[in-house]
Amino acid sequence: MRGSARDALAAALLVASVMPSAAQSVGSLVAPAEVVLYLPASLRSRDFVDPLVCALRRVLVAPVRTQELGISFSRDMLATRSQLDVDKVAHHFGKVATDDGTPLSFKYLLLPYDLKSTSLNYVFATSYGNQTTRYHIGVVSTSRLDVGNPRIAHQQGAMVTAMRVYKLVLKSIARLAGLSGPERCILSFPRSLDELDQKSAEFCAEDHEALIAAGVLKAEERDSGD
Repeated sequence: MRGSARDALAAALLVASVMPSAAQSVGSLVAPAEVVLYLPASLRSRDFVDPLVCALRRVLVAPVRTQELGISFSRDMLATRSQLDVDKVAHHFGKVATDDGTPLSFKYLLLPYDLKSTSLNYVFATSYGNQTTRYHIGVVSTSRLDVGNPRIAHQQGAMVTAMRVYKLVLKSIARLAGLSGPERCILSFPRSLDELDQKSAEFCAEDHEALIAAGVLKAEERDSGD
């Protein structure tokens, strides 16, 4: 990676949550060219992936695909004895996946490992970048989202896990597209698994309309190709 690109990535990764204080106009939102879900070999529990992809395809204009990714983590990326530092993981992920896709590819790494940020005991997911950067990256931990064990293949609770990840990824896509405003409906911040399960899987009307106008969401939910 060239120095300028590396510096730009480092700058993008300083933005852990895209939440501007002023409302964004529709013209300032940027729609993803594609959404890519990266699956490392360590993620053995994958029965949730197909329903997740189907759900995202029903609402997003951009195509959604999955991609196997060879990625490993060193001990210096640990935040605690059992948790990875989410910022270090994201920076590493950004470098590993930099040649895949385009600057408007919204890229999400699905990990079975527990993640921690500086200010929180754990995080379900974190996003990096915004509508003006060349990088749109998200990291999602299924460690607490998977009904079973994400490091072991199983079918238990796949739809529950899919819905949890769906809420997190869809919220992230909206924020990385540049949508600002209050934490409401699907944009609300869950502080526990119960709150994540209870929060809406829909955007509030105003946010929904803005994302449709920007070409992020379909005006009507439908299966891809319909």
